[in-house]
Amino acid sequence: MYDLAVVVPARRGSSRIAEKCLLPFGNHRSLIEWKLDQLSKVIEPERIYLSSEDDEFLDLTDRFGVSRHRRDPRLAKDHIAPFCEVITGIVRDIPHEHIAWATVVCPLMAPQEYVDAFRAYHKHVVHGDRDSLLGVNRAKDYYWSHDGPLNYEANRNHTISQKLPNWFKVTNSLYMAPRAQILEQEYFIGDEPRLFPLSKLAGVDIDYIEDYRIARALYAVYQDDELDAISPSSNINWSQYDTGLTRPLPIAI
Repeated sequence: MYDLAVVVPARRGSSRIAEKCLLPFGNHRSLIEWKLDQLSKVIEPERIYLSSEDDEFLDLTDRFGVSRHRRDPRLAKDHIAPFCEVITGIVRDIPHEHIAWATVVCPLMAPQEYVDAFRAYHKHVVHGDRDSLLGVNRAKDYYWSHDGPLNYEANRNHTISQKLPNWFKVTNSLYMAPRAQILEQEYFIGDEPRLFPLSKLAGVDIDYIEDYRIARALYAVYQDDELDAISPSSNINWSQYDTGLTRPLPIAI
């Protein structure tokens, strides 16, 4: 397969919901623990890096046996640092050739979807012509800006939603790219990403308290559909691949 690490970023500060990462979810006391549990089902725990400036957050790594990354406090406080510095400041310390960036604020992305995305990355990026992978939802909706409609004509030529052009919403649940490329471009998506379609549930992103309440309500659907289950035939045996931990880091251009 390939040498992959999953970064789970979690900072104490939140401008919209106080201590958002510590909100309870599912059968866990926090969104952080919920996400670490999900990811531990699909990849070796030592390949998962919880990145935070906060000791309380980092102490959660012991419960799941995942790796901890102590982030420079400047990269976590009040958006002082540009986001490109946050990305590179974290990724620079992760000793693996490929990076998946998985957020805790999209709790309903199922473990099976991570497995499928990791396999798609292997096919389309590692051994294909794409340079990254981006989790998306297909958006068949009507969009406007202040200047008017963007993807249809709001007149007698109105288009039914099924015939709208294919637009894609970034779910904020998963980004994947080679480490060296991330450090060179200072971003976790390249110029030619593989747009990886995810479920509507995976696209629920907790920004506001209403989003959290929606995610909590949709957890019943997650349970009813048994989305924590993984097809045994599709899972990846990561133990047979070099973790990269004992060799020098790839040199960024």
